[in-house]
Amino acid sequence: MLAVIAYHLWPQVLPGGFLGVDLFFVLSGYLITGGLLRRLDAGLSVGLRGFWIRRARRLIPAMLLMLVGATALAILAGGELPANLRAQWLGALSYTSNWLQIASGNSYFASAEPPYFQHLWSLAIEEQFYLLWPVVLVLLVVVLRTRTKLLAAVAMLGVAAAASMAWAFVPGQDASPLYFGTWTHGFGLLIGSGAAIYTSFRPSALAFGLLPRVRRSGDLAVGVLFAAILMAMFLLPDTSSVAYRGGMALFCVASAGLILSLERRHTLVRALLNQQHLRWMGNRSYGLYLWHWPLLVLAGVLFPPQAATAANLCVLAATFLAAAASWHLVEQPIMRDGFKVSLSAWRSNVAGRFEPLVSGAPGRYSQIVPLTALLLIPLCTITVLVASPRQSSLQQQLTEAQEMLGEQVDTLGIAAAPEPQTAPVTGKGTGKTTGSAKGKHATGGDVTALGDSVMLASTRELLKELPGISIHAAVGAQMREAPEKLERLRYENRLRRVVVLGLGTNGDLPAGTLEKVRDVIGPDRELLLVTVHAPRAWSDSVNEKYRSAAAKYPNVHLVDWASLAPELDDFARDRVHPGPQGTQEYARLMSSALRNS
Repeated sequence: MLAVIAYHLWPQVLPGGFLGVDLFFVLSGYLITGGLLRRLDAGLSVGLRGFWIRRARRLIPAMLLMLVGATALAILAGGELPANLRAQWLGALSYTSNWLQIASGNSYFASAEPPYFQHLWSLAIEEQFYLLWPVVLVLLVVVLRTRTKLLAAVAMLGVAAAASMAWAFVPGQDASPLYFGTWTHGFGLLIGSGAAIYTSFRPSALAFGLLPRVRRSGDLAVGVLFAAILMAMFLLPDTSSVAYRGGMALFCVASAGLILSLERRHTLVRALLNQQHLRWMGNRSYGLYLWHWPLLVLAGVLFPPQAATAANLCVLAATFLAAAASWHLVEQPIMRDGFKVSLSAWRSNVAGRFEPLVSGAPGRYSQIVPLTALLLIPLCTITVLVASPRQSSLQQQLTEAQEMLGEQVDTLGIAAAPEPQTAPVTGKGTGKTTGSAKGKHATGGDVTALGDSVMLASTRELLKELPGISIHAAVGAQMREAPEKLERLRYENRLRRVVVLGLGTNGDLPAGTLEKVRDVIGPDRELLLVTVHAPRAWSDSVNEKYRSAAAKYPNVHLVDWASLAPELDDFARDRVHPGPQGTQEYARLMSSALRNS
């Protein structure tokens, strides 16, 4: 949990902190499957009703408290309320947040304005596992009969899930659908389950945690596993090909090995992890996970970018306070006493606070604050849910820009042509253009611009600064798509004498992409490359390739947005998409580069 919080607050410090979720998946699969197998070994049924009730007690009350409380707090955002909250509540209550986020195209790693309750994707996968796995496990036990066959079957399922993620991963593409997917990201749960199955028929292995009997060797092996897990969290970025092509799965295997090894009674790592303050946080880790993300998103609205450190420290303190309150007020009572007893106790407590106010007893005024909070919090929650817009301000800005481009196409009477099946008759060999003559300063009518959402957000100002510019920009556009798009435009005789590429925000450049672009546009066209300003792992790589190309080829020029953007103070919360003033500067920079090219 600490790794996940650090990853969200300071991703540059712990780029692999997202693996904390995978570690929890392994631990969850291990504990749940182990408990079910122990019941079967004792000659009992898995007790589905009791199992699901216990899961409901553990998960639902704390989540409901967070949904209500965090939604009420969102009223502090004023005119920047989180968008689409009603749909997010639906996903949370039905435990389908991961699938709703896949369907809506949300990106976990590059979202401009991430959903307020985006983090509930992992709880959805967990709950889906809790609902389905007990039934599947019983069927496998009945059909396969022996634990060896059961272990082999679960291991094959885990390998298949990990392989499906590796096979479907495409470098440069957003991997969020794979990350959110129940099957593609379910291998951690299966690996943990496999570890539990192993211990169920090899209990003697627990005496030494699969390690040698010599204590020093055992300590060394446990320490190596623990160090490997920590190193992965520090060194494995969330967009790395290695992470999706086996890295996360190997991390889960190492985690399972560590969990098995910690069954030993005497290791230094076990003593380290058995500290009282870590156990305190472990008990409250669910609340820490629930509260840290919405508080972080809200802080992004309430604090200016210059106060990012102060915002993170406030989020950290508020997260621990909220988690402690959740544990004390909701989680612990319901796990101990159940729903009925806890609800009855809460009703009695509220009635006991009203009685002094009605009777005029001494100390009655001290009850005003808690009772007022009980009334205001639900009222604020309902108000925010009703007022939550379907789209954020940035999403609205991008939608309006897309509509402007559509209107521009309609005005010019240009319809999208089908994909050419053969090479065009003119233009490729010589790169000759039918546009304005080369040698004069370019105007908007001489420019074809391809871009991603940063260029799309700047559409209005680009059309003002460069009238007649032909803009082809879309959310999520990638540089690897540029050669094909340019080929199509050239085939339709719509490729002008100056080509601007504002791409790279959403992924690195595959090898040879710029060379393909230059082949398509030919030597007689000018190419302008807009550098990337984004807190992404690949930004420096993209900018280095752009600068190298500009230095190497006389008809390739740089539009250095990456150097100008840090001087501005007008961006969306993601620090990527410029606001009204930022889009003006973006358009002016483009115009200046065209004059100087």
